[in-house]
Amino acid sequence: MGGRRGTLTDVVSSSDVWDEEDAATYDADGAEYFKPEVLDPTVDFLERLADGGPALEFAIGTGRVGISLAARGVPVTGIELSAAMVAQLRLKVGEGELPVIVGDMATTMAPGAGSFSVVFLVWNSISNLRTQAEQVQCFRHAANHLRPGGRFVIELWVPPIQRLLT
Repeated sequence: MGGRRGTLTDVVSSSDVWDEEDAATYDADGAEYFKPEVLDPTVDFLERLADGGPALEFAIGTGRVGISLAARGVPVTGIELSAAMVAQLRLKVGEGELPVIVGDMATTMAPGAGSFSVVFLVWNSISNLRTQAEQVQCFRHAANHLRPGGRFVIELWVPPIQRLLT
């Protein structure tokens, strides 16, 4: 992971900030995650949960999941901390097709808050929030964006148990 670490002065300030160099190589570095056999099950799942309603992606990055979901007709909005990552996303899709707000995933409000069918945070991005307080704030923030009955989905790796024993 590249990027700079911020200060610990407020909620989410300890999140990694992806700079232009990191953003420029992000898709190539994670090319295996763009393969249909990896990406399609995630997009299928989120499309089912959206059930015709809008979706909000926290930490949308360069748009790996959000763009694919929007291409299926799900209205997607993103929140992304790094303007450099949004610039890479904009090389693929315009603001009219997929609006993105530059800000952090634990405090930045998206238009339509309270109306999203699903809020999602994929590819271990919750781990960019380094403290329990930041993570709790992110959960609260997701809840504030969801309509009644909406879902908050987090994708997070599970470490091999052997690594935990050493």
